[in-house]
Amino acid sequence: MSIAKAISSAMSGLTATARGTETVAANLSNVMTPGYARRDMQVSAQTVTGGVKVDGIARIVNSSLLAESRLAGSAMSAASTRNAFQVRMEATVGLPGQAGSLGVALNGFQAALGSVATRPDDDLRLAQVVSTASTLADRLNQASMTVQDARSTAQQGIASDVAVLNASLERVAYLNARIAVLDADGTDASPLMDERQQVIDRIAGIVPVQEVAREAGKVALFTAEGAVLLDGSLPARIEFQGAAQVTAGQTVGAPLQLLTFNGTPLSQAQMRLFGGGSLEANFQIRDQLAPDTQADLDALAFDLHERLASPQVDPTLAAGDAGLFTDQGARATQADITGLAGRLAVNVAAVDTPWRLRDGLQAGAQGPVGASGVLNGMLSALEATREPTSGGVQGNATLNTRFGTIEAKVSTDRVNSDADLAIRSSRQSTIQSSILADGVDSDAEMQKLLQYEQSYAANARVLRAVDDMLEQILGI
Repeated sequence: MSIAKAISSAMSGLTATARGTETVAANLSNVMTPGYARRDMQVSAQTVTGGVKVDGIARIVNSSLLAESRLAGSAMSAASTRNAFQVRMEATVGLPGQAGSLGVALNGFQAALGSVATRPDDDLRLAQVVSTASTLADRLNQASMTVQDARSTAQQGIASDVAVLNASLERVAYLNARIAVLDADGTDASPLMDERQQVIDRIAGIVPVQEVAREAGKVALFTAEGAVLLDGSLPARIEFQGAAQVTAGQTVGAPLQLLTFNGTPLSQAQMRLFGGGSLEANFQIRDQLAPDTQADLDALAFDLHERLASPQVDPTLAAGDAGLFTDQGARATQADITGLAGRLAVNVAAVDTPWRLRDGLQAGAQGPVGASGVLNGMLSALEATREPTSGGVQGNATLNTRFGTIEAKVSTDRVNSDADLAIRSSRQSTIQSSILADGVDSDAEMQKLLQYEQSYAANARVLRAVDDMLEQILGI
């Protein structure tokens, strides 16, 4: 081997060692950085001039694990969104026997009725019935308001998800273009690829996404159900319009909206293209879960209203008259039941003149103070086993049983939601562990660093030997 070739080989080795050391340092310093992919220096032998050539820095990514991680992240994001709703519903409806629950409010009202029925002449006990009735109505009002607040929160969540989705797609399109330029120049684009991976991971939390490699380091993005989000230089445009506040009775098309995809409004069936992430979960809360809970509350309110609006309970009531509980002062109807839980109120006749609880809400004057027929009638009506008065409840039951059924249903939904979230979270954690295990291994990187140190020493010895040889030649 000539002296020139020996020098060239040693210098190429030192250059490769320096690049390798930089790669190890970058790997170790970013071992906990989200989205960072392990770097590996690629070298090849130079047969003509001798030594090695650094072909580039490879970005090591397990594509299958990354795809599974994104799908798991989408599922966990959806489960987390639904779980937050179920936890909120359980808190507002309450557990059976829990202070502040709907069932406890009903029990307090019934206890007050039972107490005044034994002493109908006691004005304080009559006032207590009005107070507990107002408390029960207020609890139903608050529960209904919370349900609609949850729908509004979901509506705002949809708008936020769409904004993030559009911004992220535009960012991926920009990074695609920059990566392609760097690839054409032969410059390492790994940092931009790391950023792009993080952006795509953010998209995956909103909607399940599939990544497909394209030329020049670019990627195309599709939803799990096949909608094209990005394939080229222009990303898809997703739009959503809707008021920040949602009220009971509002449904899709009247006036709630679904997504618009590249200028085309999607149908309910087409919305499955965006199913699987937080976006779908927010639509599910707004259009299904919350309305179902509202229907349950409205059914309870209507049953309570109807039991005490019968002339058999209060003979002073005529057809069309409201009983102790009213729909904002009027008689509630089956046709207008939606949102009744939020409108339920105590009859102003009872609030202004509590003695009408004893003598009848439409009584013109006070009767005997010892009369308890109306009070006992109301108590019996509440405790009676009745057929359902609306589509929101099923089977013959007492009012207490129906309240307890709704509380148990909400609690069961929360428990099931917790279990689903735990499963999704466990799956994602398992996949993340596999990704970390496949990523930067600090022990392996330190071993590489020792190898680079040995390589540096070997190449340095070659240069020292050449230097000694040259000195000897020049000394002849």
